[in-house]
Amino acid sequence: MKRIIAAVCASFIIAASFTSCYDPAKDPKMKLENGTTAAATEAESEAATEPPKPADYKDNLNGLRDYLKDLGYITIDKDNANVSKMNAKLIGAQKGNKYVMGDVSIEIYEYKLDGENKTRDEMLDSVKSKGSFTLYEKEVKATLSDNGKYLMIYSNSKIDENDKNSDAYKLREATIKAFKGFYK
Repeated sequence: MKRIIAAVCASFIIAASFTSCYDPAKDPKMKLENGTTAAATEAESEAATEPPKPADYKDNLNGLRDYLKDLGYITIDKDNANVSKMNAKLIGAQKGNKYVMGDVSIEIYEYKLDGENKTRDEMLDSVKSKGSFTLYEKEVKATLSDNGKYLMIYSNSKIDENDKNSDAYKLREATIKAFKGFYK
């Protein structure tokens, strides 16, 4: 009797070990409920993890916002509680918004580059030449996108300019790189 029980237990253990090795979701020939194969679904999920490209967005302020948001550099709270519309005309811009995420504040502005606009031209020239502009007697650090159409003001009081290995510094630099490359 002991031998029969041992044989039955051994059979169950062997059967369980064989069934646990097969994963039908990973079988490339296995058809899923929607008619696609597991291999196709896996390829789609890999494609979905590729970082967003500027060409996937409109070349305007909302497109830039969505691009930075999808990259994780901007977050928007429910009901836009952390978003403020800025008085963009003060710096000669067409429109602008400010996004506050804890210690980080990001302002992005869109410029209309054609036509005459003395304020715009002075601001953009200042940012191009020295990386900042003056507003109400205060020097404001800013970055222009490579196409010159957008301006960003990034501030985080926790950034130590001497510590290039800090997470805050690296985050700012990655944000600036993505911003600058939007519609080169």
